[in-house]
Amino acid sequence: MGKGRLAAAYAFLVGLPLLGLLGVLRAGTHLTAPVEVRGNWTVEADFNSWRGIPCGALLADAQQPLLNVAQSGKYLTVTLNNPEKTLLAGTIDGANLAAAPPGEREGTEWAAGSKAGCPDPQSLHLQAAASKQGPQKALTGTFSLDGCANCPPVAFRAIRQVPEGRSVN
Repeated sequence: MGKGRLAAAYAFLVGLPLLGLLGVLRAGTHLTAPVEVRGNWTVEADFNSWRGIPCGALLADAQQPLLNVAQSGKYLTVTLNNPEKTLLAGTIDGANLAAAPPGEREGTEWAAGSKAGCPDPQSLHLQAAASKQGPQKALTGTFSLDGCANCPPVAFRAIRQVPEGRSVN
């Protein structure tokens, strides 16, 4: 094999993939990762206005930490620390997140419905904004119950718990 063919093969097998990699890296420079909100969150809120309302029991009877957020990119799964372990699915866009029940799944009973006596388990919604307050991450937002005229949205503030031995980031 001649030196010219060897140089051409080298340029093709090494140079071309390297140029492709540089192009991909340059194209991705404008991308930013979503805000990290995963973990356990202690919620400060007054759910007394929801006492006696069937769907209000979803939050009124929950223990702290009230929320556990699992995150994969911009997609979230929020689990409430209530007896039913109610699930909300949502997304984060910038610093704003929104979550609602994922809906009934065929062949299964959605936990919040029959156990909490909630006639419309699809009514619970969470809207919040993530921020960093000093070394802590915080969420500020509202819980609301759709389809309930007597249920005002409940404002809340949540602080993310940091597991022992880990730094706040």
